[in-house]
Amino acid sequence: MKILLMIHHFPPDYHAGAEQYAYRIAQGLRRQGHAIEVACIKSITEGTLIPSHTTDVYNGLPVHRLRFDLRQAPNPFEWSFRNPELGHWLTLFLQRTRPDVVHLNSGYLLGGTVPEAAFACHVPTVLTLHDYWFMCPLITLLRTDETICERPVPPAHCTWCLLSQYRCDRLSDKWLCRHLRDVFAGLNRSERMSTSGAIAKALGIAPHLELIAERKRYLKQVLAGLDAVISPSRFLIHKMEQYGFQPRQMVYLPFGLDPAYFSGPRSSNPSAPLRLGYMGQFAPHKGVHLLLAAFKQVARRSPSCRLTLYGQISTATRYERRLLQTAHDAPSITFAGPYPNEQVGQVLNGLDAVVVPSLWYENRPTVIVEAHAARVPVVAARLGGMAELVRHDENGLLFKPGNVESLAAQLQRLLDEPTLLSRLRSGIQPVPTIEQETATLVSLYESFS
Repeated sequence: MKILLMIHHFPPDYHAGAEQYAYRIAQGLRRQGHAIEVACIKSITEGTLIPSHTTDVYNGLPVHRLRFDLRQAPNPFEWSFRNPELGHWLTLFLQRTRPDVVHLNSGYLLGGTVPEAAFACHVPTVLTLHDYWFMCPLITLLRTDETICERPVPPAHCTWCLLSQYRCDRLSDKWLCRHLRDVFAGLNRSERMSTSGAIAKALGIAPHLELIAERKRYLKQVLAGLDAVISPSRFLIHKMEQYGFQPRQMVYLPFGLDPAYFSGPRSSNPSAPLRLGYMGQFAPHKGVHLLLAAFKQVARRSPSCRLTLYGQISTATRYERRLLQTAHDAPSITFAGPYPNEQVGQVLNGLDAVVVPSLWYENRPTVIVEAHAARVPVVAARLGGMAELVRHDENGLLFKPGNVESLAAQLQRLLDEPTLLSRLRSGIQPVPTIEQETATLVSLYESFS
């Protein structure tokens, strides 16, 4: 089969979970003899509104990297979910290459006109969900005050969140956005509509409110036209249903990994009673600040334990500077930098447990699946797809989301209970392989013909 994979970003420029997923299935499908091409977004701040692209070959995969300048759009927010020029580019590409299937990953940066172009060209189209972009313009269902948006809300709430992205450097704006949102929560539907209209008119944001509502309506329509929507977690399926999205076919398909990455002996370090690790991005929604605070509490009682954090960090953002400053006086905390993905097993073999302290509804975190593939227990927030993968006291430990004391208590258990780690390791079940996943994908693709 001839398959086009589309995703917002792709290696070697980006290595987050969605990018790793797209790369794994591209290589898995290629090993099975299928012809794979990848299209991704290289930049949204270069050139003009009309996309241009360059093509290179990354580890045997032809990759088309698109560039355009979204800032030049008549309404950049609207074009973030409905970009006619991006849809036109894909139409021409599909007419020239004629793939058998288009497999999309998330909607971030791609928007709805990409699947619409595939529909118009009569190409079967599949979408794998990695986040909450279709439900939430901020992608994470996490408000700017770090509270979770647990259920569908009126467009006004989304508007306050979007506005507060740009204004939350000021304490007064944080207060205003939070309390305006709370005012809406206390009103009935008719009062809410009347009040939101008056406030929106006073603040000059009525058109934005209309676009938020239009975004949801439009994306529901787009999703309904897809041949299949794949979710790696049952939790995300539940959220889609809760928010009123009704795809034609919803498929639960946990992603697989290459077992070759996770072979090799576990290392030991008798001088350290506990070797904890964090692997991933350094961004506020990942909750790394909670981990540092909890670990420092534990380390005061057991100074020889170690925390190693893997990932790209700099002083470019306030949050990264905050993390580095927090760890400055703690010799037991090490920022080890990024690592090549093929070395993930080697990194995990040097750890006793991995901590995933995220504040948002993680879907199916790659790091948890990788840790399980290496038989390393995970300590995670009891939230979203994390709680789906980590079963408390069976194959890992769960703590109250956003709670430093709760996280510290679970980390302390790893020190205080001598048999706990081995018991948790024995509870870890095998993870699917990439071959198993791609075989299921091919069967799904073939069902459309």
